[in-house]
Amino acid sequence: MSEAETPFVLTYCTVGAVLYVLAIYKARAWLNERIPSLLLMAGSALASGTGFLAAAPTVYRWLGETSNIPNLATLIVYVSITLSCAFFLVLVQLWSPPASPTGATSPVSQADTRWALRRVIPPYAAAVTVMTILFLCADLPAHETPLTFDTTFADRPVVLAFLLTYQTAYGWALWSMAHVCLQRSRDVHDPVLRNSLRRMTVGSVLVASYGLCKIIAIVGAALGSTNFEPLSTSVGPALASFGGLIMATGWAYAALRTRRQRRRDFHALETLWTTATRADPGVILPSPPRGQAWEFHVLRRTHEIRDGQLALRGWTSQHTVDRARRLADQHGLDPTERDAFAAAAALRDALRALRTKRAPAQPCQIPPGISVPPHAERQHLIAVAHYLDSPLVTEVLGGSKG
Repeated sequence: MSEAETPFVLTYCTVGAVLYVLAIYKARAWLNERIPSLLLMAGSALASGTGFLAAAPTVYRWLGETSNIPNLATLIVYVSITLSCAFFLVLVQLWSPPASPTGATSPVSQADTRWALRRVIPPYAAAVTVMTILFLCADLPAHETPLTFDTTFADRPVVLAFLLTYQTAYGWALWSMAHVCLQRSRDVHDPVLRNSLRRMTVGSVLVASYGLCKIIAIVGAALGSTNFEPLSTSVGPALASFGGLIMATGWAYAALRTRRQRRRDFHALETLWTTATRADPGVILPSPPRGQAWEFHVLRRTHEIRDGQLALRGWTSQHTVDRARRLADQHGLDPTERDAFAAAAALRDALRALRTKRAPAQPCQIPPGISVPPHAERQHLIAVAHYLDSPLVTEVLGGSKG
């Protein structure tokens, strides 16, 4: 290995290792939640990581010498990246579903995933097949060219067709990903997701620009000019490596922030869950899953709190609920906080009534906050947990006579 190749070995191996770690992380997340996009991200990261590792000059030469197929690593790299691009394009299809007449989009379903796969798999499978046939028919000389394959052999029609097939599949997927990420980053309101999509946009543009550099250098070499070779050997690979790292951070950023938030939500609901299920421990599901599937734990805890609230409905005083709502209005609480405050007061009053066996004269048929829509339920219950030991709730209970 020459000194000129050392930076490429270090860079490609580093990027490949980061992508492998990301693939493992996304695969574990998919095992916990079974969301198609997580599996697609894992597959894309695994394929990209394989491409970067095979492109490292030392690995590149080892593959050729071991297989006795000159420059076999080029085929492995380009097929791996093409597979990664196919995963990208499926993600693009899932992230840009047709909008309803009202402008809303529905969650991704299995039918959506199958539809996206049917659109992407045939052309990309054909591209991989064509690339493989062209490469094996190229009759390359027996010496390895880890950094200069494209410009060295671009004057051969078969190799030129191989390279342009790859660049077409590559460019279509990456520019599509950049376009969709940019559009979605303008539409979302969640700052974490918006930041992640912006990183994905920048990373996709940089990685896609690698293809532009390659095409310029390839066409130049095919026409007999070597003036553009630095675009192929230095500028393009640098853009791809830097862009790949940015995309990896974009994928990981939102996931890590979401995971931390789910863990905080789980612990924030601890006291409320303990309180709400005290009256009827039977609502608690047995045998929690192993591992840290925080989303599952939070969802289950939410459902168990709701079941506990409903089990206490006969002990919940309408008088207490009304008093809590009046006190909330006096303190200027907004409607969502008002419901959470009333729910906290109702829960504590119901447990007191159950403990003393004094049922209220007028039970509350619809506990406050029980009809909160599913997308707002978690934040509502976290607010209820916040108010559970509030002095205002104590004030309500002090003036409540059931």
